[in-house]
Amino acid sequence: MVGPLTRQCIQQVHFSKAFIGIDGWQPETGFTGRDMMRTDVVNAVLEKECEAIVLTDSSKFGAVHSYSIGPVERFNRVITDSKIRASDLMHLEHSKLTVHVVDI
Repeated sequence: MVGPLTRQCIQQVHFSKAFIGIDGWQPETGFTGRDMMRTDVVNAVLEKECEAIVLTDSSKFGAVHSYSIGPVERFNRVITDSKIRASDLMHLEHSKLTVHVVDI
């Protein structure tokens, strides 16, 4: 679901954790998405008081898309696979994010 109705629904529900998919990440841009309406829904989720967890595969690191997700400081954790580049892992950890790397 995307769009204004989805945003309104998110404002009416309470949750303690949000698992968020991303389309791209670079140290200079932070997390990004390729779809404006989906990114708007994610940003509505980030306005809530909840633990925000990025759940993504390592192929997204190094990509940049048109729409910003976040600020990076709003996220608590990143869960990704073991193919993440060491430099990307270092940048994420330097941003004070807890990174969980899962073997694949």
